[in-house]
Amino acid sequence: AMQAASDASPSGMVSVIGLKRDVVESLCAKASEISGEKVAIANYLCDGNYAVSGSMKACDTVCEIAKPDFKARMTVKLAVAGAFHTEFMSTAVDALGAVLKDVEIKPPRIPVISNVNAEPHTDDPQTIRETLAKQVTSPVRWEETMQSLINNGLESGYEVGPGKVIAGIMKRTDKSKTIVDVEV
Repeated sequence: AMQAASDASPSGMVSVIGLKRDVVESLCAKASEISGEKVAIANYLCDGNYAVSGSMKACDTVCEIAKPDFKARMTVKLAVAGAFHTEFMSTAVDALGAVLKDVEIKPPRIPVISNVNAEPHTDDPQTIRETLAKQVTSPVRWEETMQSLINNGLESGYEVGPGKVIAGIMKRTDKSKTIVDVEV
């Protein structure tokens, strides 16, 4: 469903490095104004590292104006199929919701933090389904999620999968916390 949404409109993502959150928001507003198309923050990774999503034209505009006009350190077009975590994916929400309707979801035994609001999922399976569907069009809130984990006593953790993105975000958030990379 997300691939179909991506195919419906040329869109993409750009990593913006070296700017504060409010400056990236201003950059997106200006790029949207110049291009006449939408771009917005899709991933709040950590201070100085945000990913934006939008139409290809608006993403190109972000790349053109970020360094000269907003003093970004750099921008990097991401090799993704579309503008994930934005309204560009709205057609995928109903399809995901339909699939989730038939998936058995049990209340979590340990806290599971939602990317939608950086809060633990509720114990209600229907609310969890709705939150999972919202994730398709909602910005990913890593910045707030990491701070929530720290505020709730995280001392160390594990990152499972390729890369060390979470470990890098944690280093930028709180150097005293340890994230161990577990490659699979």
